[in-house]
Amino acid sequence: MNSKLNRAAMLTAAMLLCLAGIGQAKVGLSSQFINVVLEGLKPGRSYNLRELKGIPYTVKNRGDGPVEVVLEVIPPEAKEMVAPYEAIPDPSWIQLSPSRAMLGAGQPAFSDLTIKLPDDPKLIGRHFHGVVWAHTLNTGFMAAGVKSNVRFSVGKGPETLAEDERQKAMVELNYELWPSALYVLQAKPGEYDVKKQEKKSLKLTNRDDKPLVLNVRAAAWVGSKPEGYETPEDVSWAKFVPDTVTVDEESLKDIKLMLDVPESLKGKKLAFLVQLSLPIGTVVNMSNRVFVQVE
Repeated sequence: MNSKLNRAAMLTAAMLLCLAGIGQAKVGLSSQFINVVLEGLKPGRSYNLRELKGIPYTVKNRGDGPVEVVLEVIPPEAKEMVAPYEAIPDPSWIQLSPSRAMLGAGQPAFSDLTIKLPDDPKLIGRHFHGVVWAHTLNTGFMAAGVKSNVRFSVGKGPETLAEDERQKAMVELNYELWPSALYVLQAKPGEYDVKKQEKKSLKLTNRDDKPLVLNVRAAAWVGSKPEGYETPEDVSWAKFVPDTVTVDEESLKDIKLMLDVPESLKGKKLAFLVQLSLPIGTVVNMSNRVFVQVE
């Protein structure tokens, strides 16, 4: 009876030691290959990332023992998606060679990543997102993995297309903001309506045959300071109304300047610029000036 109890106790102790060893083991993977973005790809072509960018796919064993690692290409999860990219419809478009490796503790592995696109003209103008998932095999509940994003465009990428739109919008602008310099001569600390008190405002003329939409705001002075004037960095006390101006084709819109001058600026002569920008944020003009004399 005692011998049976002793064997059971020894077995229990052995199991506890085994579990302790597992608990102390460290398993982990890392990769410097986290986000890759490519554009200008063409249907029917193959692109090897090492040949294009001199960058292989890299994964490193961060654990303290050997592990077998496999590389898989999977579609991204919904939370990983970034517009206008769509999930890669066929993971085989992205291939890794080798796709499996046995890594010792602290050892890295390198693979060639190749994008192979079908010869389908319908792919032109689309943007795709695939995920490389490196993960351990045969490590049970101690499994580890790391994901890397591969985004590519068949044709121009989203950033290039956005820049093209900005440049096109700027070329098509045909407007005039007058006067080039607005002088406010009798401002006082606190709220001050320049149009009401001094009969002065900005006028935006749209000379085009399409409506014009621009954002208007005060901006700190840039360049050489005008003689006799201070150029504060904070010009939040100056507002234009409306701050988003829509002008019909071949029309003119009046823009009021509203001031709320801090008491600390009393007795000063101040200068700032008028910034015009497109609704997408592109600044198109900062040449108009405002000079304010605070009594």
